[in-house]
Amino acid sequence: MNKALIAGLAAGVLVVGLIFSPLFNVLPLSTAQADHSGVTRHVTLIADEMEVQVAPNNALHPGGLMYNAMVFNGTIPGPVVAVNQGDTLEITLTNEGDVIHSLDFHAGIGPSNALSGNVAPGETKTWTLQAETAGAFLYHCGADGLNGVWEHIANGMYGGIVVHAMKEKPAKEFYVVFGEIYNSEDAGLFAGDATPETAGSFDLTKFATEMPDLHLTNGMAHKYVPAVGAVSQLPLNPDLLAEMQAGNLENFFLVKPGELTRWYIVNPGPNDYVAFHFIAGMMDVRDGSVRGNYGAVDRQDETWTIPPGSATVIEATFPEEGIYVGVDHNMNHVVRGAAFAVVATEGAAEGDNPPGTWVPSKAWLNENTHDEEDHM
Repeated sequence: MNKALIAGLAAGVLVVGLIFSPLFNVLPLSTAQADHSGVTRHVTLIADEMEVQVAPNNALHPGGLMYNAMVFNGTIPGPVVAVNQGDTLEITLTNEGDVIHSLDFHAGIGPSNALSGNVAPGETKTWTLQAETAGAFLYHCGADGLNGVWEHIANGMYGGIVVHAMKEKPAKEFYVVFGEIYNSEDAGLFAGDATPETAGSFDLTKFATEMPDLHLTNGMAHKYVPAVGAVSQLPLNPDLLAEMQAGNLENFFLVKPGELTRWYIVNPGPNDYVAFHFIAGMMDVRDGSVRGNYGAVDRQDETWTIPPGSATVIEATFPEEGIYVGVDHNMNHVVRGAAFAVVATEGAAEGDNPPGTWVPSKAWLNENTHDEEDHM
């Protein structure tokens, strides 16, 4: 089985069956929009509540940390949803949890496109979204008509939708989502042996005073950073460090020197900004959209601010072999988990992304069409 397929299966990537229907949009569109492609893609998101691990067993949090999260399809973040510009996206939300959930897709324009409305426990709702604007966008739970939306986002109910531009250049693509945890059971960094015996829950006081305990990278603090320090080393993810020492780079971001890479960086917040930066690298920021392509906000920049509730398309080329690091350059956030290692090596191959970070490309979407919904 090839690595691209393995990564897609592990990610729970929601790129599924297609329905071909007649073209129906004959009106001129604004410069940020695209003609409808006649393709309908289907995605199913399952809302639930479950216990997840949000910090590894390390010196900062001995024993690791568990948390009573809210999730889409069993993970923080929810799976990436990928479509091509001009497609119609048919979204089904099934609520298998114990409380009301809903969906807000920032890629949609108008309540009938962007919002699901409440979905009670045990219920299912389906609606459509016209993917007219290219770029990366947040989706998140809207709770009970926005009542408690802050808690549902802080609990992990978020993900990203990628709308591939019609004129997009081929690149190796990655899905990275930051997010904050406000944990009632987190005793703080370097808490010694004070590992809670039970999983924590959302702490309203910490949230209201903007005091997050962790900054997650794809669902866990320090998920992709084995250690810091050369002379005095501090292991941040001992399991990942052991993998690296054994020559296993499966959970690292691997790129070829000189190849174009595209990063869909999502910041659900709910409160903090992300100051995104590649250590030892430069990047082109492709926010906004023009007809048939991404916008070009900034080129060869060092750091780009992504506000809470937003996502950005970033392109970068890593010129030589070695280790680069993607970080939220707010150092407080780095200490709390917001960073990931990028390894530039000639050994990198297409589709060898860490589990959960693979994004189906525009070409992949065009080549993989099915008559029925395919749950990947």
